[in-house]
Amino acid sequence: MKAKRAAGLVALVVILVIGLYTASYTYANVPLTYDGSDVDVTRLYEEPGSYDVSDPDGIADIIVKTDLEKTMSVNDVASIVFDYRGYDTLGESFILLTAIAGSFVILSKSAEKKSKGGDEK
Repeated sequence: MKAKRAAGLVALVVILVIGLYTASYTYANVPLTYDGSDVDVTRLYEEPGSYDVSDPDGIADIIVKTDLEKTMSVNDVASIVFDYRGYDTLGESFILLTAIAGSFVILSKSAEKKSKGGDEK
């Protein structure tokens, strides 16, 4: 039992170290694509049609220019996640729910085994 716990702790430490290294490397070497310093958020929220959309290119141009008319959503990210990719988001939610339920079942069975084994001794 101690070996399993030690292996789990070592795996956790390795994952945390890799995550911290990746986050610091990304922050140091990947330039910011947009800092939002030239946008008046209050004006954008009150008058989304007045936002300058002359700069984006490709699919971003289409999404930014037609999103409000097609989805009636002021927030482009929410409209992409829930309107354009709704079924994908629903599938991801189902997978997450299944993983949580499976983990609960596995952990509750191991807890039952421990309590039954402890009573017999």
